[in-house]
Amino acid sequence: MKRTALLLGTLLLGACSSDNSTPTTADAASANTDAPPGRCTARLVRLRTGPDSACGGQSAHYWPIGLAATDCHGWRALDTGGRSHDNSANTIRCNADGSFSFMQFAGNLNCTGTGTVKTYRLNMCAQDTPPSLYTVADDLTCCSAPDSAACTTGNPSVSVAGATIYLNGTTCAN
Repeated sequence: MKRTALLLGTLLLGACSSDNSTPTTADAASANTDAPPGRCTARLVRLRTGPDSACGGQSAHYWPIGLAATDCHGWRALDTGGRSHDNSANTIRCNADGSFSFMQFAGNLNCTGTGTVKTYRLNMCAQDTPPSLYTVADDLTCCSAPDSAACTTGNPSVSVAGATIYLNGTTCAN
C-alpha cells in the first residue's frame, strides 16, 4: 500500500495542483518568475489517476486546453516520501474522435527529452505508466462544448498537496 501511494504521488506529480502554497527558494530559482495574473487561465478538462483498476476514487488533474502546441504545462509536487518530482507536457489537445491527448515529459518542467504520448477517452479507464496506475478522463466538456456554461475555466491544478503549476517555465499565480 505504501508503494502504491508513493507511485500515485509520483505519477500525479505529473499532474497539477493549486493549493496556494509558496514555492521554496529553489523552486523560485528554477522557475524564473511568476506568471502575470490570468496568464495561466484556460479552459480545463479533468483526468483522474490512481491505483484502482476501476478508476474509482482517483486524484484529479485539471489540464489546460487551447494552448499552442509548443506551450509547456509543468507541475512539481512531493510524493508521500517527501521527494520532489517534476513533470511537463505539451501538444495538449482535444482530438476529432472525442479523445484528449498530450506528450508528457518526466523529470523536467520544460518539455525536453523523450516524451510519451498519452491519449484518454471519456469515462474509459486505462492502465497508465507505471502500470500500477490507472487514468480516466471524466470531464472533457471543454473539448466537446467549449462555449457552454458547463465548460470549466481557471488555472490548471493537481489534487496533490504542495504542487506548483508552471507554464513555459514560470509559476502560475494561484
